Amino acid sequence: METNYLNDVIASYSFDYKYAGWSEINEDLLQDDNTPPEILDMLYEDNKANPRILRALAVHPKASPQLIKTLSTDINDAVRWGVADNKASSPDILEIMSIDSVPVIRYRVAKNAHTPVRILERLAGDDNTMVRSGVASNEITPVEVLMKLSADPEVEVRLELAKNKMVSSDILEKLSSDGNDEVRAAVAENPNVSAQVLENLAKDRNADVREKVAKNNSTQVTTLRDLLDDPEAAVREGVARNKNTPMEYLDKLAGDTKQTIRTCVAQNTGASNEILELLAGDGDAYVRKAVANNQKTPSEVLTRLAKDEDWRVCENVVTNQSAPAKVLEYYSDNKDTYLRKAVASNKGTPTQVLLKLSDDKDWMVRENVAKNENAPLEALMKLVDDSDWRVAKVAVRNKQMTSDALKTLTGSKNFRLRYKARVALLFAS
Repeated sequence: METNYLNDVIASYSFDYKYAGWSEINEDLLQDDNTPPEILDMLYEDNKANPRILRALAVHPKASPQLIKTLSTDINDAVRWGVADNKASSPDILEIMSIDSVPVIRYRVAKNAHTPVRILERLAGDDNTMVRSGVASNEITPVEVLMKLSADPEVEVRLELAKNKMVSSDILEKLSSDGNDEVRAAVAENPNVSAQVLENLAKDRNADVREKVAKNNSTQVTTLRDLLDDPEAAVREGVARNKNTPMEYLDKLAGDTKQTIRTCVAQNTGASNEILELLAGDGDAYVRKAVANNQKTPSEVLTRLAKDEDWRVCENVVTNQSAPAKVLEYYSDNKDTYLRKAVASNKGTPTQVLLKLSDDKDWMVRENVAKNENAPLEALMKLVDDSDWRVAKVAVRNKQMTSDALKTLTGSKNFRLRYKARVALLFAS
C-alpha cells in the first residue's frame, strides 16, 4: 500500500465526501469492501448516533481493530451482532461476544469461521439450541465436538451438523438413521457421505431423501439405476441433473413425459450433442431454454435457438458463453433492453460489440459492460464519465482498469470518481 495514495484518499474524503451532505455517499462507502479502515474510522466519528451505519461498520471486512473493539460494546444488539459475525474480529473480541446475554450474538460467534476452537468447545454446551446449532454448522469445529453434537436432543442442531461440509463420513453414517426426514435428506446431500450410505438412503421412505441421493455426485451408477424409474418425478429429476449419470440413462429421461425432467436433462453438461439437439426441438419453451443455457450445446444448435419464438430462449442463448459471435453481435442491436443487457454481460462477447454497447441508451446495458471483465479499456474510460453513477463506480473497479488509467482519473472533476480511483490504486496489484 503506497502511503501517498492513502493520504490522497483521506484528503478526498475529508474535503469532498464529508462535506457533500448526501446520504447516498455513506451507503457507497459502506457497501464497498475496499473502503480503507481510516475512512471507516472517520465515518464512525461522523455517525455515532446512526445505528444503521454503525451496524454496517460492524460487519465491514476492513474495519480497524480499534473500531471493532468500540462497536463490540455498543448498546444496540444489531451492532454487536455485526461484530460477532465479522471475520476481522480478533479472538479476544469474539471471546467477549461469546458470553453476551443475547443468544443470537453467541450464535453468530459460534458460526464465525475465525472463532478459536476453545470457544467453540464451550459454546457446544450452551443452553440455547440456536447457539449449539451454530457450533454444529461451523466448518472448523473439532470432530470430537461434532460427534458429541450428533447426539443432541434437538433436531435443529443435528440438521445443521448434517449440512456441515466438513463433517466426517462416520458422523454422517450415524445421522443417516436419524428419525427426522430433514436430517436424513441433509445427509444424502452432503458431499462427504459414503457411497454405501447413499445406497441405503436410496431406499428411504421419504421422497426428498431419495431426491438428494439422486443429485449427489458421489452416488454410484448402480444406485442411480435403481432411482431411474422412481415413481416420484423429483427423484427422476435428481438423476437427470447428476453429472455422473450415464448417457443411456439421460437418453431415456430425455423422453420422459414430465417437462421438468426433460429440462434437467437439457441442463446436464454430460448430455450428448444428439440429446441436446433433440431437446432443442422440444415443444416446451422451458426445455429449449435449458438447452440454450447449456455451455456444451453445439454452436449450430445455439444459432437455431437464437431465432426461437420465445424471447426467454433467445435471452439464454445470448447469456451462454458458448454463443457464436455473430449471434451476440446480432442481438446487440435488438430493441429489447434485457437482450442487449444479456449480450453486455457475456464474457464471450467480442470486444467491438462491448465497445458499441458502452454507448447504449439504457444504463443497465452500460452497467453490464462496465462489469464485464473482458470489457476493453477504451469502453471503461468512456463509462467512468457516465451520467449514471451506478455505471461509473463499477467501471472504476473493473479488472481491466490499469494503474495508469486510474492515475488519470484521480484528477477527475467528479469528486466521487476521484475518490474511487484513489481507493482502487491503494489495492491495485
